[in-house]
Amino acid sequence: MVILVNDPGYATGDPELFNGHAMTYYGRWTYKYEEAARQGAAGALIVHETEPAGYGWGVVSGSWAGPQFDLVAADDNMSRVMVEGWLHLDAALEIFRTAGMDYDEAKTAAAEGGFEPVPMGVTASIALTNEIVRSSSNNVLAVLPGTDRADEYIIYMAHWDHLGRDPNLEGDQIYNGAFDNASGTAALIELAEAYTSLDKRPRRSIVFFATTAEEQGLLGSAHYAQNPIFPLNKTVAAINMDGINNYGRMKDIVVVGFGNSELDDYLAAAAATQDRVLVPDPEVEKGFFYRSDHFPLSKQGVPALYTDPGTEHIEHGKDWVTAQKEGYNELRYHKPADEYSPDWDLTGGIDDVRLFFMIGYELANSDVFPNWKEGTEFRAVRDRMMQ
Repeated sequence: MVILVNDPGYATGDPELFNGHAMTYYGRWTYKYEEAARQGAAGALIVHETEPAGYGWGVVSGSWAGPQFDLVAADDNMSRVMVEGWLHLDAALEIFRTAGMDYDEAKTAAAEGGFEPVPMGVTASIALTNEIVRSSSNNVLAVLPGTDRADEYIIYMAHWDHLGRDPNLEGDQIYNGAFDNASGTAALIELAEAYTSLDKRPRRSIVFFATTAEEQGLLGSAHYAQNPIFPLNKTVAAINMDGINNYGRMKDIVVVGFGNSELDDYLAAAAATQDRVLVPDPEVEKGFFYRSDHFPLSKQGVPALYTDPGTEHIEHGKDWVTAQKEGYNELRYHKPADEYSPDWDLTGGIDDVRLFFMIGYELANSDVFPNWKEGTEFRAVRDRMMQ
C-alpha cells in the first residue's frame, strides 16, 4: 500500500470533510500502519510531504532510520505489517511514473468521498534482515497522597526520553532533547517541589508521571493507559508538559485540542490572573494533539490538557514568535542541536508552570470531575466509565 499522510479535509480544504484543516487521528502515520495491518497489507509506505506531515524529511530519517520499538505483544508484533516505511516525495513521484500514473491526479482523486484503492500494477522486492530484541525502560511515578479524597487523582506528566545517539552522524551525535523534553521533565520536578512545600496537602492525590519511550510512539503512556496504576474512573484529569516556553512572556497561551474539554475553562480562569487569553493551536493540520503522551489517556476517556507556548510575545509580537518556532522546527526539532542555551528566556515558562499548578490545585481541592465537551470523540468513553 502506498499511503498519503494527513486527512482528505486537509488536502481539499473542505471544512465538512473529516475535521477540515485540522488533522484527526486518522491522518496520523500510526493509524495508517494500524489500518494497513487490518487490511492485510504486505507492506505500507507513506508518502512524505513536509506540509501535510508537519515536519521535514530530516525528522523521518532521524526518527525511523534505526531500531524501532513497540510494546511487547503475545505474537511478537507479527500481526503488524511486515514492511512499514516512508517514501521521499521524489521516490514516490518516480514510482508513480513507473506505474504510468500522475501523482497529483491520484492525490486529488484520493481526497474525494467514495475513493477506492487503485492497483498500481507494479511490484517491489524488499529484503529485510530483522532481529527481535527486548528492552526494558521505566515509567517513573510519584504520588503525593491527598487527604479526604485520596482515592482520586490529578496527573502531571512529561516524557523523560529522547532519541539517544546516532553513530552515523558526523560531529555531535547525541540527541539531547533539551526543549523536547528535558524542559517538561524539569517542570514536573518543580511542580512536585511546589506541592510538597505546601503547608497543607490537597484533598485529592497528585501524581507526577515521567513517561518513557514517547519518541518511539507514546509507548510509556500507552502502557500506563492499558495498565493503569490508579483507576481511570478515579483519574480527574491529566496535564501534559511536552516542551516548556523558553521564548519569554506571552500575551496568550495555545491550547492544543482547543474546545475539547472543560479543562479549557480552568485554564482560562488561571490565565486571566496573568492577563493572558487562550488561543487555539494555529497549526491544527499538524495533529499535535495526537502526538504527545496525554493522547493514550485521552483515548481511554481521561480529560487531558496540553498547551504550547503562546503566539504573541509581550515585547516582540507575533511574527517574532512565529520565526522562533519555525527556526526550532527546521534546525533543532529531533536533531542533536536541541540543546540548552543560556539565551533561553524562561520567564514565560515559569508563567505557564504556575498556570498548571493553579489548575491542578483547584481540581485537587474540589469534588468536580471535568469532562470532554459534547461531540468530541472521547466523551462517550468517559461517560460510560463514570457510570
